[in-house]
Amino acid sequence: MSKIIYDVIQRFEVENGVPRLVSTNIQVIEGGEDLMSLATSLLDKLGFYNKFEEKRTSQYIGYKLKDPGKGAKRYQLILAQRKEGLSISIPQEILEPYLLKLDFSINFYTKMSEFKNLLKVAHGISKSYWIRPSKKDIFFDLSKEYRETFKSQIAGDFELNSDDIAYREGKNAYSDSKIQKVNDMQIIDIHNEYINDHPLSNSLDNSDCCLKIGKGDIGKDKLFNYAYQVAINSREVLEEFITFFAKILMEQQ
Repeated sequence: MSKIIYDVIQRFEVENGVPRLVSTNIQVIEGGEDLMSLATSLLDKLGFYNKFEEKRTSQYIGYKLKDPGKGAKRYQLILAQRKEGLSISIPQEILEPYLLKLDFSINFYTKMSEFKNLLKVAHGISKSYWIRPSKKDIFFDLSKEYRETFKSQIAGDFELNSDDIAYREGKNAYSDSKIQKVNDMQIIDIHNEYINDHPLSNSLDNSDCCLKIGKGDIGKDKLFNYAYQVAINSREVLEEFITFFAKILMEQQ
């Protein structure tokens, strides 16, 4: 059986004699996969420290440009060890151009008491992914039904209209001429269920060809709200992600 030894640093704040846990920093010091050490080693090999200064705290390691000029003066990369993996945060404006965004939209008609005519309502849900360049062939295979939509692209905004689900699910439909036996929330619930069961969405959620943005392994960093945060627990994925975005960050100066 393999043995892993962790170094755990916990910071407490005491008020009126009552201790309150403020932060926990966990590092692997023996055994296991020390992803934090791998990340900093990769940054060193890439020459990242030539352009960025490092600040270490009990909660994270942050990197700012040494000579920002007109560039960003805030952290451009934040690393933090978490129990679910290594957390990496990057400003949204840096990350977003390299994301695949799927917009699932639906349009339906509803009736409101204060209006005489039917109103057209749009409801949309978006799901975003970072497609790993080394795995793009897997993505194209999973999305072959949408070949004309993506046109060999792995980043950008793509709309997948799902108006037809309102007409397909048990004839629970709105039309511009009449409203059948279904209310607005039922249509939206049907739409949400459709997206949860969507073949492409399901395939991407369960594939190692990408990282999902949103609930799960990526979302907004609560401490640095201008950044997106992703948790990675694979050495292979970490190497590709760090290498890809470190080069982009170094080029922004």
